[in-house]
Amino acid sequence: MKVAVIGGDKRMLFTAKELLNDGHRVCIAGFDSLLSLCDIWITDIVTAVSWADMIILPVMPVKGGYLNAPYTSDKIRIGELLRLTGEKPVFSGSAQLLLPYKHHSLYDYAAREDFTYRNAELTAEGALSLILSDYEGSVCGSRILVTGYGRIAKLLSEMLRCMGAEVTVAARKDADRALIGLRGMTATGFGEIDYSVYDIIFNTVPAPIIGAEEIDRMREDVFVVDLASLPGGVDFNRAGERGLSCIHALSLPGSTAPLAAGCIIKDTIITILSELNGAGSV
Repeated sequence: MKVAVIGGDKRMLFTAKELLNDGHRVCIAGFDSLLSLCDIWITDIVTAVSWADMIILPVMPVKGGYLNAPYTSDKIRIGELLRLTGEKPVFSGSAQLLLPYKHHSLYDYAAREDFTYRNAELTAEGALSLILSDYEGSVCGSRILVTGYGRIAKLLSEMLRCMGAEVTVAARKDADRALIGLRGMTATGFGEIDYSVYDIIFNTVPAPIIGAEEIDRMREDVFVVDLASLPGGVDFNRAGERGLSCIHALSLPGSTAPLAAGCIIKDTIITILSELNGAGSV
């Protein structure tokens, strides 16, 4: 099968490499600075779409109406790109962003449980690496707050607990708070958080839950990491005004573990293809 991997960050390069290792013919586009990559053909976006049997787009495929391809000057509107693909299958993350363009064969690899759980582990590891590299204190013995108890928060809080941190997790559901307590951590509701006592705060909730009032109650030496997707859950303007250490850590697997992230993308797409072939499709 001829596969075009188009746009995105470094994890997409490893996606292409892993597909090549599996025996597929592969080209990449959207990386102007590359002169070569293994035996992978590097070309422009239009040529790649024309040549391939299937198209793979980034985890976040759209930025400002254009294909999200930060490493190329070859800009193309996402609607025009999808028009060029015709009836060819397109695999993308965040495929709901592409639904207005009414493509016939669109598959969202990032919406699958097998992808999200494995990707959550990489995100949690990346969040931990930020603390280990940028926080001037020690994780062991630190008082750490994690807001939310989804996939990433579950993994991250357990990692922090195993490293000796005093972990508090804010969760809405009674069942989650019971599980947090059983796992040796302190559970709290969102309305009960005392922001003044924590050394490190991780937010995983994609909603504005840490506003100016919460920021003003934090210590001056607190270290805040927002792991939520845009626009995030932290008032960064107020944090900046107070001079707090505050990071919005977007797309961590792409920067901290691109090889592993690329393998996950490839594995998920191969699984989708196997399911489709079993059903007599694609």
